[in-house]
Amino acid sequence: MQDADAFDDVAFLGTARTSKRDPYRLSLFGAHLESDERPLVILPVQGGTLLVTDRRLLELRAHLEVHGAWNVKEFQGYMIQRSLDLGSVRGIDHVVRPAVDGAGNRRIEDRLLLTTANDSADILVSRGPDATLPDADFDVLRDVVLARQAK
Repeated sequence: MQDADAFDDVAFLGTARTSKRDPYRLSLFGAHLESDERPLVILPVQGGTLLVTDRRLLELRAHLEVHGAWNVKEFQGYMIQRSLDLGSVRGIDHVVRPAVDGAGNRRIEDRLLLTTANDSADILVSRGPDATLPDADFDVLRDVVLARQAK
C-alpha cells in the first residue's frame, strides 16, 4: 500500500491532464499497489480509471455500498476490475470509431485494444460526441505499456 506521494511522477493523460491531483483519491489507488510497485500513468476511462504501473495495467472501478431503505450508494474506494501483467502485453492500439447508442444517437467510441500473450482486451476510454484521448497522450501510454518489450 502506498500513499499519494508515490504518484508525484505519474503522467496524467486524457481528461486527467487538467484534473486536480487529489491526494485522498491517489492514496485510494495506492492501496492496490505493492510496496515496491511504481505507478506510471493514470487515464480516466468509461466508468473508471486505468492505472499503469511498472508491473501491471489495472482497470479500477469505484466501489459503492448500498445503505438504507432508499438504496443510497456510499463510495467505499476503488476495486480492481481487471489486472494485466504488463509483460504479457504485446501490442496496444487506439481506435476511434462511430457508434450508435440505444436511443439511435450517433456517438464516437474511443477504445484501447490490447493484445496480450494469451488473449486480447478492449478498454472503452469514452463514448460521446468526441474522442477524449489525444494522439500525443496515446503515444505516451503506448510507450509506457510497451517499454518492457523493448528490453
